[in-house]
Amino acid sequence: MLHTDGELHAVTVRAPVSRAGIRRVETAAALRVPGAVTVLTGADLPGRRLGSKVQDQPVLAQHEIRHFGEPVALVVATSARAARTMATVLTLDLDVLPPLVDPSRALDAEAPQVGPDGNLVTTARTCRGDARGKRVVRRSWRTGRQDAAFLAPEAGLAVPDPDGTVHLWVATQDLHADHLQVTRALGLRADGLVLHHAGIGGAFGGREDITVQAHLVLAALRTGRPVRMAYTRAESLAAHPSRHPMRTEVELTCDDDGRFVSLRTRTLLDGGAYAHTSLPVTAIVHDFSAGMYRFDAVDLETTTVYTNNPPAGAMRGFGATQACFLIESTVDAVAAELGIDPIDLRRRNLLEPEEPLATTGQPLAGCADPREVLDAALSVPEPARAPAEGMRRGTGVALGIKSAGLGHGKPDPATAAVRLTRSGVEVISAAADVGQGVDEVLRRMVGHHFPGLPVTVRVADTSFPTAGGSKASRQTMASGGAAAGAAERLAQRLRERARDKGRPVPDRWSHDDLTALLGDDHADTWTETDTNDGPPTGPGRPHKAFQIMAHRAVVDVDELTGECSVVQVVCAQDCGRAVDPVAVEGQLVGGTVQGVGFALWEERDVDAEGRQLTTGFGDYLLPGATDVPEVVPVIVEHPKLDLAFGAKGIGEGPLVSSPAAVAAAIRAATGEPVASIPARRVVPTRSEVPA
Repeated sequence: MLHTDGELHAVTVRAPVSRAGIRRVETAAALRVPGAVTVLTGADLPGRRLGSKVQDQPVLAQHEIRHFGEPVALVVATSARAARTMATVLTLDLDVLPPLVDPSRALDAEAPQVGPDGNLVTTARTCRGDARGKRVVRRSWRTGRQDAAFLAPEAGLAVPDPDGTVHLWVATQDLHADHLQVTRALGLRADGLVLHHAGIGGAFGGREDITVQAHLVLAALRTGRPVRMAYTRAESLAAHPSRHPMRTEVELTCDDDGRFVSLRTRTLLDGGAYAHTSLPVTAIVHDFSAGMYRFDAVDLETTTVYTNNPPAGAMRGFGATQACFLIESTVDAVAAELGIDPIDLRRRNLLEPEEPLATTGQPLAGCADPREVLDAALSVPEPARAPAEGMRRGTGVALGIKSAGLGHGKPDPATAAVRLTRSGVEVISAAADVGQGVDEVLRRMVGHHFPGLPVTVRVADTSFPTAGGSKASRQTMASGGAAAGAAERLAQRLRERARDKGRPVPDRWSHDDLTALLGDDHADTWTETDTNDGPPTGPGRPHKAFQIMAHRAVVDVDELTGECSVVQVVCAQDCGRAVDPVAVEGQLVGGTVQGVGFALWEERDVDAEGRQLTTGFGDYLLPGATDVPEVVPVIVEHPKLDLAFGAKGIGEGPLVSSPAAVAAAIRAATGEPVASIPARRVVPTRSEVPA
């Protein structure tokens, strides 16, 4: 835990309703609490707003409440207990209004306006061709409000310097993005704030948005003292965004032999009260709604709307999970209607390498053939143990695709420095290791160029150039590429120095070699810095790289209760090249288990008034140890030649197709459509149950 002398403690006061006008924030009772220092409200702030993509969120609500749990005030005291007491006695005088909670009503003329200019956040449309097949399959699909569910709730420590600079230690996925948002929202100079990485207990997209950061900096500036804040689990669940819930209507037409002809989708995403990352999530859902299948015609529309529900934002899979459930479930429905094996149906409609995706037109290049990945998943034997009496077993497959890197023409740089001293090699980077293992990737990529020498990684603060965010499965490509580029130049300098001094270039460097080449002068330290933007993106090539994955799930379903038990899941994924194979396998297993949780149990429940009912891991149903099946990771290596060592990001992929595969297995076991996830319990169709 981070502490410092003389620290104060802050607690956020949150809205108890999902829509209201704010008449008054009554602070007198809170300020009478022993140990009270101050209360801050929206009236104490400039009119600037937070937002990584759209600046639409106040630091503290000023005139209106747009969702349950929205920050309304910040109380600061000399102890955590006093601050909590202040928060309970502070009162809000509110004009409570009927909330907009049904996203399908958001664009109606009579709907309450939530967004600044209406309730449309964004929409994407792709329309090409007019062919139609003889057979028509229509389905509706829904996905739920999954939480990142990281282990360590949000916390931070802000310490003001005498010169007015504030240093903030916080767990985050992107120091520099947080720095930009906080300085912009609070009207600070860029050099008036320095952010430092604190310990982090997972992220999965849930730390991509601002939570404690602006509140801590504001409190430190107003009090002139260090301020600490740590969320409870209930507050954490109320404070950070969830996965975007999705509703979609799909029509797929095909020939009698199962050849796909056209695809029509109308997809609606609930963005909640603020935009957060809804723009890029919408783009990813849209780009991958046709999967890796060939269509003569597509008519796709993906829309995200504002509601008074809790905000949605980044979550591992970042829209590709919803898109995969949409298309893979539809493919299974077509297979069932035509009486074709679902694996055979996939094989005959999958794109060949270099063919364009049906949505963006970008060639499916720089990755394995999807058939190869599917075959890798199918190569693992199914469990030999038969299902217990009264259990129905089903097997399902799903294929997924997700981009790696920001894409869509966005700047995507990462800077790393590599220093060579007499004691070894140091890598300097601001990349956040949120459990995905980027520190080890940097160590290995740099160490490749300096065999025999110890390599350490120093995590930089915001005084060092950006590494970009630990998101979009990008750090191996971005920061890894920058570190590898700097290391390659530095190693070339070292080899040239050896040749200049008439020394052989060894297969493995030693401390004696460095002493001989660099001398005893500590000033003789070499540094190379590299900034890597990665492959360019833009029209016709919106994505830097593709993650291709396949899951096969085996599920047993109790005939009487509908209880689902996942017996085995195989995850095969093209990782480019496995720089750290053990870590890659860990990512495939971990992401798959998260997908099992989303398919069966995980949901942040919101009531008819837009109030979130989920308050902890007692009512947010995560897979427990006894729920985790056998997970078999299968690494497929297809190096992408324009990336360092051919390695590309893989972290999101395992959560893209695992939920769809589990749902497919439940359908196979029960005969039920499983039109929505989480599915929880699915009682088999009676006619399908043996007597």
